[in-house]
Amino acid sequence: MSAMQDFDANWGRLRLLGGALSRFLSPAHKRQLLMVSLWACGLSALEMLVAAAVIPYVACLNGQCPVIIESTLRRFGWSTIPALSFGLFLLICLKLGVQAALAWSGSRFNQQVQRDTVSRLLESYLHLDWMGFRSESRTHYFRRCATTAVDAAYVSQQCVTMISSTLMLVFLSALMLWQYPLASLLLALGFLLLNALTHTLLNKGQKQASRAREAALQRWNTSMAEAFASFREIRVYGLERFFLQHIDHSIEALASANVKLTVYPTLPRLVLDFAVLGILLGVVSLWMLLERPLNLLLPQLIFYAVVARALLPAMMSVLGTRTALFGAVYNIELVLGEMERAAAWHTARVGIAAQPSDAAAFTLERVTFRHAPHLPAVLEDANLYIAHPSWIAIVGPSGTGKSTLMELLCGIHQPQSGSVRHAWPAGSAPGVAYVPQHVALLDDSIEQNVVFGFDGGDGPRVDAALRLACLDDVVARLPGGRNAAAGADGARLSGGERQRLALARALYRQPDLLLLDEATSGLDEATETRLLSRLRAESPAMSVVYITHRSSNLRFADRTLRLRDGFLEELPPDAE
Repeated sequence: MSAMQDFDANWGRLRLLGGALSRFLSPAHKRQLLMVSLWACGLSALEMLVAAAVIPYVACLNGQCPVIIESTLRRFGWSTIPALSFGLFLLICLKLGVQAALAWSGSRFNQQVQRDTVSRLLESYLHLDWMGFRSESRTHYFRRCATTAVDAAYVSQQCVTMISSTLMLVFLSALMLWQYPLASLLLALGFLLLNALTHTLLNKGQKQASRAREAALQRWNTSMAEAFASFREIRVYGLERFFLQHIDHSIEALASANVKLTVYPTLPRLVLDFAVLGILLGVVSLWMLLERPLNLLLPQLIFYAVVARALLPAMMSVLGTRTALFGAVYNIELVLGEMERAAAWHTARVGIAAQPSDAAAFTLERVTFRHAPHLPAVLEDANLYIAHPSWIAIVGPSGTGKSTLMELLCGIHQPQSGSVRHAWPAGSAPGVAYVPQHVALLDDSIEQNVVFGFDGGDGPRVDAALRLACLDDVVARLPGGRNAAAGADGARLSGGERQRLALARALYRQPDLLLLDEATSGLDEATETRLLSRLRAESPAMSVVYITHRSSNLRFADRTLRLRDGFLEELPPDAE
């Protein structure tokens, strides 16, 4: 590849990086980055002043103090060396203060970008419609928020490091160029060659390692989720070793990629450190071979030592950070791609707008719905009228779409044709509560699982919901009552108790329409009968649509509907 082609390739990568950063960082982040850059500029200027102050200081130590400095200090009655030492000390203290401010502001900037990136991505996911959400696994969403977004956000720290290091190079290089032009030009040329060489050698490996790490993380997270979800089967069948080996392969691949991503940015620093040390030893050796007085070289060595103290770390940071920045583009593009995908499936609010009517009712009018164009229809030209209040039982074989019918009634799904309507008195809208087959419980108290973000929490209302869900006697026996911990996903409760807690969550909202998707399947028949009887007797103004596979539950319904082969049919009152 020619020099021009290499330049074009590098320029193309820089433009790609700049475009990705511009789309990734919000306007607020860009303003924060500007403020951090100003602190970095101030630090670089002070570092240059410290290095510049060393020049007259060393000259004065050698008895060659500039006349203007001696005359100025003599006018104030100050001794030359102590005054210069004290001034240099104050300048260094000021530089350290600005350096601390830069570290503080840079760290805050990085944490803010990380927080905002995770929040933006999570918000995008939580506003997906149901079809969009189901297009990926839950492990995928967790990995993107917990790992990919954090890795992408770390680019903010890399930007701060690159800006501060680049400014340091510019300021100190300008000082060196003014003081020792030829040596500075040679050093600059060597740095540029080293930068181009390391970037050419490491760029491809960096990208490959980033992709390998992402793939390994995906396999690892998926394997972990599968292992914990299959805990009982693993123990019963004695498959511990199989799953451990399966997960270990993913961890090994992840560790290998992490090693490469850790080592690659350090290689330019090692090469630069070796080169600088070699140049220093070579200059001293050549000076001695020429039998030149060492005291003539000492001022230059002191100056370069002061400059190198800041210049070398800046060079190393530029070399290492550049590689890390180009590697971070992969994660940035992943996050941006996820946000764009989520935007295509974005739904601001799930629900069905109420239509003013004197007669309250919930209806399906000629509704057809299928989960994908190539799949058979779950509902085919279905009509359903639910007068309010009433109880409707839904029966039918498993897999026929009963849960989908519930999701249509509450607005999670939208039909491909036809309409779902909620007719309600003008000026208000019906409250809808939905209890799916599998409800996630918070690792929090019983009360917080009932309230579930609905409001700040109303103790008497929580107690009423627990009693209506026939869970009050269970909660009364727990230490702390409704303040007792439910455990992760309700681990401290039985399956039936978890279902009743989920039902209490829905009842706390005092809905007008309650949708129960086999919400009592984990209860024994006596408890289920007691619960449904209590609901029917104490909530006469509430409509309930429930899915059941127990014929004994049908007696609570005003009407029974069977869903089969995409069609709804009403069963006579004596049908089972």
